[in-house]
Amino acid sequence: MRRWDLQHYPFPQAPLHVHEGGDEAFVVLTGWLDVTLDSEVRRLGPGEFALIEAGTPHTFATVDDTLTSVLVAMTPDVDALVRELHQVPEDERPLVWARHNSRVM
Repeated sequence: MRRWDLQHYPFPQAPLHVHEGGDEAFVVLTGWLDVTLDSEVRRLGPGEFALIEAGTPHTFATVDDTLTSVLVAMTPDVDALVRELHQVPEDERPLVWARHNSRVM
């Protein structure tokens, strides 16, 4: 489980992607978060959450220029994916996604 403090970014924080073997959940603590599940966009405010089950295409985006704090629960493989993606150059990321049973859509 991690806390992410997300600054506003004018695009999704991650590409639309799917984890084949791991689940993820977002609980908004402050601010607003748009969570895309398949093709549905859900706007979450403080205290609201989204569960992303394995196999569900998803992404997320901040809504405005306020800081958005999110509590994120991830299975170990999804957590390892996120950690590794932030440590490798862009051209190595496709291999990282595959190594963690995930893929960009």
